[in-house]
Amino acid sequence: MNQNSNSLFDTINLYPFLRLSITGIVLQLICIVGGAIVIGALGLQPQTALEYFEVMQESKFAGLLVDDFFSIFLVALYLFTFTGLFFVVAKRNFAMAFVSTLLTYIAVILTISAHDGFTLIHLSEQYWATTDNDIKMQLITAGETAISQNMWNSTSAFFSGLFLQGAGVLISIAMLKHTSFSKVTAISGLLANGLDLFQHLMHHMRVELPDGVLYFMGPIYLIWFVSLIIDLLKESKQYKINYQAV
Repeated sequence: MNQNSNSLFDTINLYPFLRLSITGIVLQLICIVGGAIVIGALGLQPQTALEYFEVMQESKFAGLLVDDFFSIFLVALYLFTFTGLFFVVAKRNFAMAFVSTLLTYIAVILTISAHDGFTLIHLSEQYWATTDNDIKMQLITAGETAISQNMWNSTSAFFSGLFLQGAGVLISIAMLKHTSFSKVTAISGLLANGLDLFQHLMHHMRVELPDGVLYFMGPIYLIWFVSLIIDLLKESKQYKINYQAV
């Protein structure tokens, strides 16, 4: 399979796919910085439906931002990031590239479908438009139901995290023996995605981990993203001339 995949990919100029991945990773880095700015400016994510309604009464946009909208963009951008990575890794290990990319695409769909931001905006509008206390209580209950089914608490959330971080671990393992990626890229990918997968499983088992695990994991993700950009830029140079000549 790997021999056939090599002959197939040798006929494809990977430059546009690599540039797509690089762009996706750069935007992911911007999302990480943007998410940190939002937390600093607007505070932590609300915990109850009424708290969301109060934020969204002031500004629907602010309500979306504090409801992890940057995380949605971050995850959605993996569609771009893994597309280029697939073509590079598949030249040496088609099976790992295919499985990790497939899991990533499924995880993105599950994550987006589980986000509750626009549902809470709709319920918030209804909540502030009525003066009936019974209806208000029903809307709060509906809001709490939406939160219980969101991208952090639902069954979709569990499997999206399992697939996304699992895909990161798999593709990082494939990078270990791939000459297009440095050891820094492969090892930082293993550590970041492995720790993230571990804390994700512990979260759904209701096991509280020390904050130090999360603080340690974040910088490693930054190293992984930056290392990926460097490696993909080097890889893209060999395809750039042929692409421009077309």
